[in-house]
Amino acid sequence: MPFYQSGDICLHYVARDGERSSPNSMIFQHGIGGDLRQPGRFLVPERTGIPAGTLDIFHADFRGHGQSELGRAEDLSIATLGLDLAALLDHLELGDVIVGGISMGAAAALRLAVQCPERVRALVLCRPAWDDGPMSLEARMVYALIADLLAAEDWRFSALRALEQSDILRSIEAVCSDAAKSLRGQVQSVLNYPQIRESAIVRLRCLPASRGLDDEGEGLATLHCPALVLVAEGDPIHPFECARKLARLLPNSRLVQITPKSAIDDKPHLEEVDRIIGKFLCSQI
Repeated sequence: MPFYQSGDICLHYVARDGERSSPNSMIFQHGIGGDLRQPGRFLVPERTGIPAGTLDIFHADFRGHGQSELGRAEDLSIATLGLDLAALLDHLELGDVIVGGISMGAAAALRLAVQCPERVRALVLCRPAWDDGPMSLEARMVYALIADLLAAEDWRFSALRALEQSDILRSIEAVCSDAAKSLRGQVQSVLNYPQIRESAIVRLRCLPASRGLDDEGEGLATLHCPALVLVAEGDPIHPFECARKLARLLPNSRLVQITPKSAIDDKPHLEEVDRIIGKFLCSQI
């Protein structure tokens, strides 16, 4: 399995088709609590319409996720995730690439673009949850609650039940069942794989409170690469206003509203997102 170093920790990544063969490359990243399998469900050639052999796609497990090491808790931030992506580009010996991701993956992609603008040819920000500050207050509250529940002595028996009984999950469920499903998944993944409990607690405590950018968004005005921003209404974890703000601050951006994701069947969501991203990518390669 391919791994690379970022500072003193080892991180895991994959090349989508197993090898590099195309003149263009893209890094597309997962959200908090996920791993590289999540973005691997997107960018299916039959849905994007991208000609074969024109784009190499890479996904990495962020630190503290998947098969990547956690490192020091005090280092875990959106800024560090951006540096980790820069280290991946160095490892792959890539110059400028298309970078994007879902939720936290979008935040890290944007951070990379601010840190190393010469290395980002275009941005794809799917359902962003960070702008120039931390996540929304509601997101920070519910992720902090989940971290506390997982840290409890009887977490195996109490965490999921306590989350279900919480007012905050009920309020999120009332407006966005898919967001509630994802939050349950943060607990269920630890129940399924108890060995990730420490990493899950650390990332849920550190990352939602981490700032997406440090300069109140002013640095975005200097980013002139094309940017696609995708957002759906009614998701309190990925607020519409967050995406709108990023699209407003990025000089060469396009905001596209997508159909809200269903908690029952996400196939239409995958197809719609791939169709929109595919059209954008075909204009960049």
